[in-house]
Amino acid sequence: MHSKMLQSVVLAIALSITAAGAFSAHAQGSSDDKEKPPVYTYVAQWAVARPDWPAFEKYDAAQKPVFDKLIADGTIIGYGFFKMAAHTEGSPNHGSWWTATSMANLMKVLSLVGAQSIPADIEKIEAASKHSDLILTSRLYAANSGSFENGYLRVATYRSKPGQGEATDKVINSYIIPFLNKLVADGALHSYSVDHEAIHSGDPNVVDIAIVTNNADGLDKFMAGLEANGKANPTGAPAFGAATETSEHRDFLAVASGASK
Repeated sequence: MHSKMLQSVVLAIALSITAAGAFSAHAQGSSDDKEKPPVYTYVAQWAVARPDWPAFEKYDAAQKPVFDKLIADGTIIGYGFFKMAAHTEGSPNHGSWWTATSMANLMKVLSLVGAQSIPADIEKIEAASKHSDLILTSRLYAANSGSFENGYLRVATYRSKPGQGEATDKVINSYIIPFLNKLVADGALHSYSVDHEAIHSGDPNVVDIAIVTNNADGLDKFMAGLEANGKANPTGAPAFGAATETSEHRDFLAVASGASK
């Protein structure tokens, strides 16, 4: 999940998406696999006043059956709802995402969501809340199928140095993706995706790495795995640092629920 979203939140979902979590487990593979087909993620984010959080979250939960049907009929391959766990004043604090294998299906869901009748109280909340959207794409992704509740969406946002976009992508593919694939295979992560904006509303040099865990334990397993990966591959982190602007790195963390096909 990516740039403008991540920058505006401090950041990161980041989907996220996950992106964040909307991809088949059989698509994991290694960094040497044939390039995967692109997937597309629509991210909607809201800066909701704190007194309205319970009503907004209740409405989000009520939308899950709608998205479950869209997974079942093949329109989308995943979706999620999130609320920030680490807040930044004036930034979005709630959001949702859905992921599809085509822009056509992504827009089909957008039209469906826009045509739905909204309860008066939610319509009032949305009218009073700042709102922004992102459309992301990814060719690096993996997930375990099924639903997740009270998971965590963590998005790390990076900006490549001028002329180093290809180098950044190569380091991610060789150094980070094998490590993330193992965590998904082990069940420590529900999903991950490496996202760029498909519709550029932010800096095109920005890349987001989004992970979704099934619970809080997954965050610790991710950090432990990250440390172990650094020790096993001591040249990876320096190469990544050389290709990116270290001072531009941002993270965000949110509680998330949703499902993947």
